Amino acid sequence: MKIDIEIIEKVLDDKATPEEVKMVVEWFSEEEGHDFLSQYITDELKGLTEEKAMSWLDHDVPERRMKARFLNQIKQSKKKNFRRKLLVAAVMIPLLFLSISVTFLAGRAGIFSETKYVEVFVPCGERMQVMLQDGTVVLLNSDTKLRYPKKFGLFNRTVELSGEGYFDVAKMKSAPFIVDLKGVSVEVTGTKFDVKSYAGDQKVWVALKEGGVRLKDDKRLEYSLVPGDRVEYDRISGKCSVERMDSFEEVTAWRNNSLNFYLTPLADILKVLERQYDAHFMVKDSLLLNSRFTLSTTKVNVDDVLQDLEMVSHIVFRKMNDGRYEVIFKKE
Repeated sequence: MKIDIEIIEKVLDDKATPEEVKMVVEWFSEEEGHDFLSQYITDELKGLTEEKAMSWLDHDVPERRMKARFLNQIKQSKKKNFRRKLLVAAVMIPLLFLSISVTFLAGRAGIFSETKYVEVFVPCGERMQVMLQDGTVVLLNSDTKLRYPKKFGLFNRTVELSGEGYFDVAKMKSAPFIVDLKGVSVEVTGTKFDVKSYAGDQKVWVALKEGGVRLKDDKRLEYSLVPGDRVEYDRISGKCSVERMDSFEEVTAWRNNSLNFYLTPLADILKVLERQYDAHFMVKDSLLLNSRFTLSTTKVNVDDVLQDLEMVSHIVFRKMNDGRYEVIFKKE
Protein backbone atom coordinates (compact mmCIF):
# COMPACT_ATOMS: atom_id res chain seq x y z
CA MET A 1 0.00 0.00 0.00
CA LYS A 2 1.33 3.47 -0.94
CA ILE A 3 0.23 6.66 0.82
CA ASP A 4 0.24 10.03 -0.94
CA ILE A 5 2.71 12.46 0.69
CA GLU A 6 0.01 15.17 0.73
CA ILE A 7 -2.18 13.00 2.96
CA ILE A 8 0.75 12.39 5.33
CA GLU A 9 1.37 16.16 5.48
CA LYS A 10 -2.29 16.73 6.33
CA VAL A 11 -2.09 14.20 9.17
CA LEU A 12 1.06 15.78 10.60
CA ASP A 13 -0.55 19.22 10.36
CA ASP A 14 -3.71 17.91 12.12
CA LYS A 15 -5.87 18.79 9.09
CA ALA A 16 -6.77 15.28 7.94
CA THR A 17 -10.13 13.53 8.15
CA PRO A 18 -10.58 10.62 10.63
CA GLU A 19 -10.50 8.22 7.67
CA GLU A 20 -7.19 9.65 6.41
CA VAL A 21 -5.67 9.53 9.91
CA LYS A 22 -6.69 5.89 10.30
CA MET A 23 -5.22 5.00 6.90
CA VAL A 24 -1.88 6.72 7.60
CA VAL A 25 -1.56 5.30 11.14
CA GLU A 26 -2.22 1.79 9.89
CA TRP A 27 0.44 2.28 7.19
CA PHE A 28 2.97 3.60 9.73
CA SER A 29 2.45 0.38 11.72
CA GLU A 30 3.62 -1.63 8.70
CA GLU A 31 7.31 -2.09 7.86
CA GLU A 32 7.11 0.03 4.68
CA GLY A 33 5.38 2.90 6.50
CA HIS A 34 7.73 2.70 9.48
CA ASP A 35 10.77 2.96 7.19
CA PHE A 36 9.18 5.89 5.34
CA LEU A 37 8.53 7.75 8.63
CA SER A 38 12.14 7.27 9.76
CA GLN A 39 13.46 8.61 6.45
CA TYR A 40 10.94 11.47 6.48
CA ILE A 41 12.18 12.66 9.89
CA THR A 42 15.80 12.40 8.70
CA ASP A 43 15.04 14.46 5.59
CA GLU A 44 13.20 17.11 7.65
CA LEU A 45 16.24 17.51 9.90
CA LYS A 46 18.62 17.87 6.94
CA GLY A 47 16.49 20.55 5.32
CA LEU A 48 16.24 22.86 8.32
CA THR A 49 18.33 25.99 8.81
CA GLU A 50 19.30 27.25 12.24
CA GLU A 51 17.44 30.55 11.69
CA LYS A 52 14.25 28.74 10.72
CA ALA A 53 14.49 26.35 13.64
CA MET A 54 15.00 29.21 16.11
CA SER A 55 11.86 30.90 14.77
CA TRP A 56 9.71 27.90 15.80
CA LEU A 57 10.56 28.25 19.49
CA ASP A 58 8.40 30.38 21.75
CA HIS A 59 11.30 31.08 24.15
CA ASP A 60 14.94 32.17 23.95
CA VAL A 61 17.70 29.58 23.93
CA PRO A 62 20.43 30.57 26.43
CA GLU A 63 23.27 30.17 23.91
CA ARG A 64 25.51 32.83 25.52
CA ARG A 65 25.26 31.29 28.96
CA MET A 66 25.99 27.84 27.54
CA LYS A 67 29.02 29.21 25.64
CA ALA A 68 30.32 31.11 28.67
CA ARG A 69 30.02 28.07 30.90
CA PHE A 70 31.80 25.96 28.32
CA LEU A 71 34.68 28.47 27.90
CA ASN A 72 35.08 28.67 31.65
CA GLN A 73 35.46 24.91 31.80
CA ILE A 74 38.18 25.09 29.14
CA LYS A 75 40.14 27.72 31.13
CA GLN A 76 40.02 25.62 34.28
CA SER A 77 41.55 22.61 32.57
CA LYS A 78 43.39 24.28 29.70
CA LYS A 79 46.47 22.18 30.16
CA LYS A 80 44.58 18.86 30.11
CA ASN A 81 42.76 17.22 27.20
CA PHE A 82 42.59 20.46 25.21
CA ARG A 83 41.95 18.64 21.96
CA ARG A 84 39.06 16.72 23.58
CA LYS A 85 37.50 19.97 24.79
CA LEU A 86 37.61 21.39 21.27
CA LEU A 87 35.80 18.31 20.03
CA VAL A 88 33.06 18.82 22.61
CA ALA A 89 32.80 22.46 21.55
CA ALA A 90 32.35 21.40 17.96
CA VAL A 91 29.38 19.17 18.73
CA MET A 92 27.54 21.52 21.11
CA ILE A 93 25.87 23.64 18.42
CA PRO A 94 24.75 20.62 16.31
CA LEU A 95 23.24 19.02 19.42
CA LEU A 96 21.41 22.23 20.29
CA PHE A 97 20.16 22.53 16.71
CA LEU A 98 19.06 18.88 16.76
CA SER A 99 17.04 19.40 19.96
CA ILE A 100 15.28 22.38 18.38
CA SER A 101 14.48 20.35 15.27
CA VAL A 102 13.11 17.43 17.25
CA THR A 103 10.95 19.85 19.23
CA PHE A 104 9.51 21.13 15.96
CA LEU A 105 8.80 17.68 14.54
CA ALA A 106 7.31 16.47 17.80
CA GLY A 107 5.07 19.51 17.86
CA ARG A 108 3.80 18.75 14.38
CA ALA A 109 2.97 15.21 15.44
CA GLY A 110 1.03 16.48 18.45
CA ILE A 111 3.35 15.01 21.09
CA PHE A 112 3.53 18.19 23.19
CA SER A 113 -0.11 19.15 22.76
CA GLU A 114 -2.63 18.47 25.50
CA THR A 115 -3.61 14.81 25.44
CA LYS A 116 -7.33 14.09 25.29
CA TYR A 117 -8.61 10.78 26.64
CA VAL A 118 -11.58 8.55 25.97
CA GLU A 119 -13.11 6.33 28.67
CA VAL A 120 -15.19 3.29 27.84
CA PHE A 121 -17.10 1.37 30.49
CA VAL A 122 -18.77 -2.00 29.84
CA PRO A 123 -21.64 -2.71 32.29
CA CYS A 124 -22.23 -6.11 33.88
CA GLY A 125 -23.84 -8.54 31.47
CA GLU A 126 -22.36 -6.90 28.35
CA ARG A 127 -19.22 -6.99 26.20
CA MET A 128 -17.77 -4.43 23.81
CA GLN A 129 -15.18 -4.29 21.03
CA VAL A 130 -13.03 -1.18 20.60
CA MET A 131 -10.64 -0.32 17.75
CA LEU A 132 -7.85 2.10 18.65
CA GLN A 133 -6.28 4.61 16.25
CA ASP A 134 -3.22 2.40 15.58
CA GLY A 135 -5.38 -0.52 14.44
CA THR A 136 -5.26 -2.39 17.76
CA VAL A 137 -8.50 -4.24 18.54
CA VAL A 138 -9.63 -4.74 22.15
CA LEU A 139 -12.53 -6.94 23.23
CA LEU A 140 -13.70 -5.89 26.70
CA ASN A 141 -15.42 -8.21 29.15
CA SER A 142 -18.24 -7.26 31.52
CA ASP A 143 -17.65 -4.69 34.27
CA THR A 144 -14.51 -3.37 32.54
CA LYS A 145 -13.18 0.16 32.02
CA LEU A 146 -10.68 1.16 29.33
CA ARG A 147 -9.08 4.61 29.18
CA TYR A 148 -6.98 5.56 26.17
CA PRO A 149 -5.70 8.74 24.42
CA LYS A 150 -7.35 9.93 21.23
CA LYS A 151 -3.86 10.29 19.77
CA PHE A 152 -0.95 8.02 20.63
CA GLY A 153 2.56 9.45 20.84
CA LEU A 154 5.31 8.55 18.37
CA PHE A 155 7.27 6.52 20.91
CA ASN A 156 4.67 4.74 23.06
CA ARG A 157 1.03 3.70 23.13
CA THR A 158 -0.35 3.53 26.67
CA VAL A 159 -3.88 2.57 27.75
CA GLU A 160 -5.35 2.00 31.21
CA LEU A 161 -7.43 -1.08 32.01
CA SER A 162 -9.56 -2.08 34.98
CA GLY A 163 -11.29 -5.38 34.30
CA GLU A 164 -10.62 -7.93 31.58
CA GLY A 165 -9.72 -7.46 27.94
CA TYR A 166 -8.43 -9.44 24.98
CA PHE A 167 -5.88 -7.43 22.99
CA ASP A 168 -4.86 -7.88 19.36
CA VAL A 169 -2.10 -5.28 19.17
CA ALA A 170 -0.97 -3.68 15.91
CA LYS A 171 2.76 -4.16 15.38
CA MET A 172 4.82 -1.01 15.76
CA LYS A 173 8.43 -1.60 16.87
CA SER A 174 9.17 2.08 17.46
CA ALA A 175 6.20 2.52 19.82
CA PRO A 176 5.64 -0.25 22.42
CA PHE A 177 2.04 -0.85 23.49
CA ILE A 178 1.59 -0.61 27.28
CA VAL A 179 -1.42 -1.68 29.33
CA ASP A 180 -1.34 0.22 32.64
CA LEU A 181 -2.97 -1.79 35.45
CA LYS A 182 -2.13 0.66 38.27
CA GLY A 183 1.05 -0.65 39.89
CA VAL A 184 1.51 -3.34 37.25
CA SER A 185 1.92 -2.96 33.50
CA VAL A 186 2.08 -5.17 30.42
CA GLU A 187 4.40 -4.06 27.60
CA VAL A 188 4.36 -5.41 24.03
CA THR A 189 5.25 -4.38 20.47
CA GLY A 190 2.63 -6.48 18.68
CA THR A 191 0.86 -9.59 19.94
CA LYS A 192 -2.36 -11.26 21.12
CA PHE A 193 -2.99 -11.67 24.84
CA ASP A 194 -5.61 -11.58 27.58
CA VAL A 195 -5.41 -9.39 30.70
CA LYS A 196 -7.58 -9.78 33.78
CA SER A 197 -7.19 -7.11 36.47
CA TYR A 198 -10.40 -6.11 38.24
CA ALA A 199 -10.29 -3.34 40.84
CA GLY A 200 -11.61 -5.57 43.61
CA ASP A 201 -9.31 -8.52 42.86
CA GLN A 202 -6.02 -9.08 44.63
CA LYS A 203 -4.50 -10.90 41.66
CA VAL A 204 -3.67 -10.01 38.06
CA TRP A 205 -3.64 -12.59 35.26
CA VAL A 206 -2.02 -12.30 31.84
CA ALA A 207 -2.25 -15.05 29.21
CA LEU A 208 -0.23 -14.89 25.99
CA LYS A 209 -1.37 -16.37 22.67
CA GLU A 210 1.10 -14.86 20.17
CA GLY A 211 4.22 -12.72 20.28
CA GLY A 212 5.86 -11.74 23.54
CA VAL A 213 5.00 -9.57 26.54
CA ARG A 214 6.68 -8.37 29.71
CA LEU A 215 4.86 -7.92 33.02
CA LYS A 216 6.37 -5.14 35.15
CA ASP A 217 5.50 -4.11 38.70
CA ASP A 218 6.21 -0.92 40.67
CA LYS A 219 9.27 -2.60 42.24
CA ARG A 220 10.86 -2.68 38.77
CA LEU A 221 10.67 -6.46 38.58
CA GLU A 222 10.02 -7.90 35.12
CA TYR A 223 8.57 -11.22 34.00
CA SER A 224 8.76 -12.25 30.33
CA LEU A 225 6.15 -14.52 28.74
CA VAL A 226 6.27 -16.70 25.64
CA PRO A 227 3.20 -18.00 23.76
CA GLY A 228 1.29 -20.49 25.89
CA ASP A 229 2.30 -18.89 29.21
CA ARG A 230 -0.10 -17.58 31.82
CA VAL A 231 1.17 -15.45 34.67
CA GLU A 232 -0.52 -14.84 38.02
CA TYR A 233 0.64 -11.80 40.00
CA ASP A 234 -0.36 -11.04 43.60
CA ARG A 235 -0.62 -7.28 44.16
CA ILE A 236 -0.16 -7.51 47.93
CA SER A 237 2.71 -10.01 48.27
CA GLY A 238 4.33 -9.22 44.93
CA LYS A 239 4.58 -12.95 44.25
CA CYS A 240 4.48 -13.92 40.58
CA SER A 241 4.10 -17.39 39.08
CA VAL A 242 4.15 -18.48 35.43
CA GLU A 243 2.51 -21.66 34.18
CA ARG A 244 1.88 -23.30 30.83
CA MET A 245 -1.74 -23.30 29.64
CA ASP A 246 -3.46 -26.38 28.26
CA SER A 247 -5.46 -24.14 25.95
CA PHE A 248 -5.54 -20.37 25.45
CA GLU A 249 -9.19 -20.65 24.36
CA GLU A 250 -10.14 -21.90 27.84
CA VAL A 251 -8.77 -18.68 29.35
CA THR A 252 -10.66 -16.50 26.87
CA ALA A 253 -13.82 -18.61 26.71
CA TRP A 254 -15.77 -15.53 27.83
CA ARG A 255 -15.33 -14.16 24.28
CA ASN A 256 -17.68 -16.90 23.06
CA ASN A 257 -20.18 -16.78 25.94
CA SER A 258 -18.52 -19.78 27.59
CA LEU A 259 -17.57 -20.29 31.23
CA ASN A 260 -14.88 -22.67 32.48
CA PHE A 261 -14.13 -23.28 36.14
CA TYR A 262 -11.72 -25.90 37.47
CA LEU A 263 -11.75 -26.48 41.24
CA THR A 264 -12.69 -22.83 41.62
CA PRO A 265 -13.95 -21.42 44.96
CA LEU A 266 -17.65 -20.58 44.94
CA ALA A 267 -16.79 -17.00 45.92
CA ASP A 268 -14.88 -16.55 42.65
CA ILE A 269 -17.57 -18.29 40.60
CA LEU A 270 -20.29 -16.01 41.95
CA LYS A 271 -18.14 -12.96 41.25
CA VAL A 272 -17.82 -13.99 37.60
CA LEU A 273 -21.56 -14.68 37.32
CA GLU A 274 -22.35 -11.27 38.75
CA ARG A 275 -20.21 -9.61 36.07
CA GLN A 276 -21.26 -11.80 33.17
CA TYR A 277 -25.00 -11.84 33.82
CA ASP A 278 -25.54 -8.83 36.09
CA ALA A 279 -26.92 -11.26 38.70
CA HIS A 280 -26.75 -10.80 42.48
CA PHE A 281 -26.36 -13.43 45.19
CA MET A 282 -26.85 -13.69 48.94
CA VAL A 283 -24.87 -16.29 50.91
CA LYS A 284 -25.73 -16.59 54.61
CA ASP A 285 -23.36 -19.49 55.26
CA SER A 286 -19.91 -18.07 54.53
CA LEU A 287 -18.35 -21.54 54.66
CA LEU A 288 -20.00 -22.29 51.34
CA LEU A 289 -17.86 -19.63 49.66
CA ASN A 290 -14.73 -21.76 50.14
CA SER A 291 -16.24 -24.82 48.42
CA ARG A 292 -14.57 -25.59 45.08
CA PHE A 293 -16.38 -26.70 41.93
CA THR A 294 -15.58 -27.64 38.35
CA LEU A 295 -17.96 -26.49 35.64
CA SER A 296 -17.91 -25.88 31.89
CA THR A 297 -20.97 -24.37 30.25
CA THR A 298 -22.03 -22.40 27.18
CA LYS A 299 -25.45 -21.45 28.49
CA VAL A 300 -26.44 -17.84 27.81
CA ASN A 301 -29.17 -17.63 30.44
CA VAL A 302 -28.11 -17.26 34.06
CA ASP A 303 -30.85 -19.60 35.32
CA ASP A 304 -29.57 -22.34 33.02
CA VAL A 305 -26.01 -21.79 34.24
CA LEU A 306 -27.12 -22.02 37.87
CA GLN A 307 -28.99 -25.21 37.10
CA ASP A 308 -25.76 -26.71 35.66
CA LEU A 309 -23.88 -25.62 38.77
CA GLU A 310 -26.47 -27.24 41.03
CA MET A 311 -25.94 -30.54 39.21
CA VAL A 312 -22.22 -30.63 40.02
CA SER A 313 -22.40 -29.23 43.54
CA HIS A 314 -24.06 -29.50 46.93
CA ILE A 315 -25.76 -26.10 46.70
CA VAL A 316 -29.12 -24.74 45.51
CA PHE A 317 -30.00 -21.33 44.12
CA ARG A 318 -33.35 -19.91 45.18
CA LYS A 319 -34.58 -16.77 43.43
CA MET A 320 -36.04 -14.17 45.81
CA ASN A 321 -38.68 -11.51 45.24
CA ASP A 322 -36.08 -8.74 44.85
CA GLY A 323 -34.39 -10.60 41.97
CA ARG A 324 -31.41 -11.83 43.96
CA TYR A 325 -30.45 -15.48 44.32
CA GLU A 326 -30.08 -17.04 47.75
CA VAL A 327 -27.36 -19.68 47.90
CA ILE A 328 -28.17 -22.49 50.33
CA PHE A 329 -26.80 -25.93 51.15
CA LYS A 330 -28.53 -28.76 49.29
CA LYS A 331 -30.25 -31.23 51.61
CA GLU A 332 -29.83 -34.89 50.67
